[in-house]
Amino acid sequence: MSDSWLRYLNFWRRDPRRDVDDEIRFHIEMRVRDLVARGMASDEARRIAQRDFGDAQAVRAETLRIDERMLRRERRGEWRSAIVRDARVGLRSLRKSPVFAATAVLCAALGIGVTAAVVSAAYAILVRPLPYRDADRLVAMYGANPARGIKGSNISWPDFIAWRDDTRAFSAIGIWTWTSATLSGDGSEAERVDGAEVSANLFPILGVQPVIGRNFVADEETPGHNHEVLLSDRLWRRRFGAEKGLVGKTITIDGRAYTVVGVMPPNFNFPDRGDVWVPFSTTAADEAHGNRGYAGAIGRLAPGATLATARADFHRIDANLERAFPDENFGWHADLVPMRDDLVGDLKQPLKVFLGAVALVLLLVCANVANLMLARGATRGREMAIRSAMGASRTRIAGQLFTESLLISAFGGLAGIAIAWLGVRLLKFGFPDQVPPFFISLKLEPLTLAVIAAVTLITGLLFGLIPAFRVAKVDVNSALRDGSRGAGDGAHRSQLRRTLVVVEIALSVVLAVGAMLLVRSYRNLAGTDLGFSEHGVLSARIYLPEASYPTRAHSAAFFGGLLERLRQLPGVTAVGSAQGIPFSGWNVQTNVNIEGDPPPRRGEELEPHFQLVTPDYFKAIGVGLVRGRWFTPADRDSLAPVALVNERMVAQHFGGRDPIGRRLRLGPGSPWATIVGVIRDFRHYRLPQPMAPAVYYPYAARPSRQQTIVIRTGGDPNALVPSLRAAVREIDPNVALQQVQTFDEAVSRSLWRQRLQSNVLSIFAALSLGLACLGLYGVISYAVAQRTRELGVRVALGATRRNVLMLVFGESGRLVLSGVAVGLTAAYFSARILRTLLYGVEATDVPTFAFVAGVLGVISLVAAAIPARRAARVDPIVAMRAD
Repeated sequence: MSDSWLRYLNFWRRDPRRDVDDEIRFHIEMRVRDLVARGMASDEARRIAQRDFGDAQAVRAETLRIDERMLRRERRGEWRSAIVRDARVGLRSLRKSPVFAATAVLCAALGIGVTAAVVSAAYAILVRPLPYRDADRLVAMYGANPARGIKGSNISWPDFIAWRDDTRAFSAIGIWTWTSATLSGDGSEAERVDGAEVSANLFPILGVQPVIGRNFVADEETPGHNHEVLLSDRLWRRRFGAEKGLVGKTITIDGRAYTVVGVMPPNFNFPDRGDVWVPFSTTAADEAHGNRGYAGAIGRLAPGATLATARADFHRIDANLERAFPDENFGWHADLVPMRDDLVGDLKQPLKVFLGAVALVLLLVCANVANLMLARGATRGREMAIRSAMGASRTRIAGQLFTESLLISAFGGLAGIAIAWLGVRLLKFGFPDQVPPFFISLKLEPLTLAVIAAVTLITGLLFGLIPAFRVAKVDVNSALRDGSRGAGDGAHRSQLRRTLVVVEIALSVVLAVGAMLLVRSYRNLAGTDLGFSEHGVLSARIYLPEASYPTRAHSAAFFGGLLERLRQLPGVTAVGSAQGIPFSGWNVQTNVNIEGDPPPRRGEELEPHFQLVTPDYFKAIGVGLVRGRWFTPADRDSLAPVALVNERMVAQHFGGRDPIGRRLRLGPGSPWATIVGVIRDFRHYRLPQPMAPAVYYPYAARPSRQQTIVIRTGGDPNALVPSLRAAVREIDPNVALQQVQTFDEAVSRSLWRQRLQSNVLSIFAALSLGLACLGLYGVISYAVAQRTRELGVRVALGATRRNVLMLVFGESGRLVLSGVAVGLTAAYFSARILRTLLYGVEATDVPTFAFVAGVLGVISLVAAAIPARRAARVDPIVAMRAD
């Protein structure tokens, strides 16, 4: 006992306040000395010394309680010491086997990293809360007509009014539609930005308020009083220098003065991008039920209402509308979609595929590392036998091995953070500009790190379970008696390792088949005959402000002058314009009547794709003429217009008859237009959707303020961008270009989903193939090392080098064939999940399955070649001397 404690006890004895029984004093002194001597409980000793006890029994009871606490504390200390000791032993053991350690850590890092990256993306897209109040109560509303195959279409103003006023399931419903605006007049270059027209109650429904200023009010929806604007935080900072006094001032939008009433919160966009929002307003033309020209509506479910009850409620309203307006509303009903599903769109299915694929990769990684640890554990039989003989229990031996697996997993987790960071960045590059939607932020965040920690622990337990169980069951007597030979593989352990290799090969086959199917699908899409020539074409969309171009004549003069300037540019071979180019999202349909045909039955009206184009538009995009003639500059008569139709229009609505000279018109009251030519079909919508029947009118007959300029050149189309901007500025500096891009970029952007799917699964497949081959190499290499003496005997007895090679390749071949057979069977059933993602290839495509099996066979032969070559070079004399 230390001198300080002796002094403390002497003081306690002399303390006049301590008037206690001698027996109590004796027990206290002895207990204090005992606890302090153990060096573990000075605080407990002081507590006893300072307490007053009524009798010796109370002292003994208190000391028993302290003994129990001390025992628990000692056991915890022993566990901590054991863990620290096992960690030190594990680190020394891994340091002695650097190749094994590096390989195992790299495998674990790859599995953990790719898992964390994909889970991070899935969380960001499918789980992370939307930036709206109670977003799970928000429902997007669109139009649908199942009989015509229409889903998610625009809505009409009268239908919206009926939904808003008659619903019982929603507390409020707001309407919106796309728009864009030209900002000018502030000394900066004119700029076209995206945005939306929104009803005054829409942002309150979303639960979003401006951070500066106010929201719209109902009176501002009145035509002529709707010159207010809300700005995004991004635009406010970039163009207006974050001027706080901007609210209440006017800015020029489309040639008119708009009052800035507020600035929205940072990172807020609606519906998935946007910089300006103006009040929604209607005109007299919007009163028609058949005029479905608005993007959609958003409602907030009333308390107690569900999506199912809302759909039933809207079914009642739509039935009433169809009875009241049979011509316009026949077959139409509301399409209600939860807000997240509407924003995520078709990203959900690929993400589910990615999550399934990454689960297979993680299982493969666990099998691979477990195989490596089994191989290493087979050589540690004598070490484990000695530990067992010296008193180590199987639990302690298993704990040591588990500690080593957790160390590998921990180092793999640390390296996995870097791989996850890289994976997230690569996923970002897979998305084109303005995609994914604004609410998706792909980044490493605390949740991702938590996922990495969880996956690290789980993988450490998974791939450490079997090796710990197997190695801990070592036969002490056999291992000590046989020496180093006791460290070899037993039959059961060898079979287990082979089984793990078969599992690895099977998993890699499943991933490779899925990746190959998606790659072939992407190539089929990318190789689709578009019907036009996308190379060497530049496009740019232009909106003319109504205030500066109030009449059709003004619009025609602007575009006529611009096209003429562009034709004079060096290297330009053709210039034209249309309302929307291929893959731009332009999808306007109109009701068409063909002269001489009987009126269509209700619900079967002819509604082809419709556009206004200039004479050289089809020449500029490379679409051919089947028969008839092109438009000419003389086709300007709006009372007796001419029209072009495509091949699909002829096939579906002219019954094989020659359409040249036939007439059609755009609804009752419109003038009849004479068909003068038939153009070749081309892909206008996003692949793989085919082109619909289409009708084209000459732009000069019905000039509009919105057109997309198309320029074909023999050189680099991007080199024309400065000249295009200069030509627009020469005519009107307040007109801005929007969506300036080449046709190659437009086509590539339209395929980003398919490209992302094929690239991600291809990476997973390559990773899985590499891991499977690494596992096969490890098994065959170890088998050769274990059979060195046997191979030496065979060679001594006359076996040739070819015999030895065939022996080794035969063993690897059996493993590969077993794995491929299991993998192809599993792939046959699992590939059906990809059916909705494929184009031009079946989910059970035989050539794909055969190709994957062949590639895996070749790679497996390469993996087995090195150990086979080493086996063929066995020296019988050296092998027979080896212990």
